[in-house]
Amino acid sequence: MHRPSYKTALMFAALTATTSLMAADIPPQPIDVTNIPATNAVELGAKRNAEITFKQAAQKADAAMKKTRTEGGEWREAAHLLMQSSVRSRSGDFQTATQLANQATIIAEEAYKTIIIAKKAEAAKKAAAAKNTPNPIK
Repeated sequence: MHRPSYKTALMFAALTATTSLMAADIPPQPIDVTNIPATNAVELGAKRNAEITFKQAAQKADAAMKKTRTEGGEWREAAHLLMQSSVRSRSGDFQTATQLANQATIIAEEAYKTIIIAKKAEAAKKAAAAKNTPNPIK
């Protein structure tokens, strides 16, 4: 049975430490699209498309929430759903993230419609009250 000598073990430890230090200093090389196998390219393309779809849905939800806020409303549930979708997207679950962002959009748009209807009803009520009030300057 061959036992490694002290010098061999020391040399191995030094080389391992040096190699790990050198590897830590080397920046990762960019991925060349031509070197990606076809199956991985399809998966990467699908993931990229899902990410783009999520970003578009999130932007749409954010725009709907901003539109609702400009009318004086704020819907917490839509904000909560958009936050959850952001968390899901960071974990790579773009399908669920997109669904949550779409739900946030629907809720924010419904809130906007509700606010507009309430404002129109209030304006109609004020107009009716002003019409029934006699004008003292005649």
